[in-house]
Parts: sequence; C-alpha cells; structure tokens
Amino acid sequence: MKNYFIANGEVLNTDMSIEDIEMQVQNSLDETTSGMAIFKIKSISEKEVRMVFFRDFMQDPNEPIIFDTDMSLITGLDITAFQPLSIGGYPLLFPLNFAGKNFYTDITAFIRFYKYTLLIEEQKVEYIGIRTYSDRILMQIIF
Repeated sequence: MKNYFIANGEVLNTDMSIEDIEMQVQNSLDETTSGMAIFKIKSISEKEVRMVFFRDFMQDPNEPIIFDTDMSLITGLDITAFQPLSIGGYPLLFPLNFAGKNFYTDITAFIRFYKYTLLIEEQKVEYIGIRTYSDRILMQIIF
C-alpha cells in the first residue's frame, strides 16, 4: 500500500525509490532555490517517512515555530502563502507573527495545514513531527 506525502510541491509516495524521490524533489528545489537547499530521505517504509531539508537560516531550535521560508520550502507554495494581506501575501494559515524580516507560525498550525494538503490525495496521517535547526529541517510522517 502506498502512502502519499508532499516535499517542495512534489506529490510523492512510499512505493517510490529513495533515489527517485530525492532526484524529483532536488530538481524542484534547484529551480526554486537556485541550488541553495538540499533534500534527503533519511528513511522510508510503507508506514513512515523521515526526510531532511538542508538550508542556511538562523533559527533557535528550542522555539516551537516555523518561518515562512521553511513552510514554503516544505510545501513548494510561494512564500506569499505564508504572509499577511497587509504586505501583499495571501495567507493560508493563521496565526502569522512577525520576527525581524520573516513571518512565522507555531509548528502545530503548520502541521494542521500540511495534513490538510494531504487530504487532497485522501491520505490519512497518524503523526507528523517537525524540528527546525539553523541548517536543516527534519520532518517525520507516520501513516
């Protein structure tokens, strides 16, 4: 049974090989980030996917928040989807807060949004975990 997930706008499934997934997502990342981000699958099975996005962005890993740039990187949606109308964005989730030059939300709000995007493929998810660091984003999905 294949389970679906999304990485940088690419709809992928657990029946695909690690090489195919990484190549497909990396090609998409190269177009959107000009090669400034790297995608890797840490592990994949029928019931679980662990993936990592390597990028360079200052963030405190002890704060349970996720910035607009990271949300855009994971979903493949334009960054304006995670910015308020007042600056020309089209926010798809709430609440959005401002810190310096980036907008952010709490990780649970983003996880709710990500789960909702998977409903398009009628995919049910048991658990999603996200951890952000200054050099990477770790993501685990359990189906």
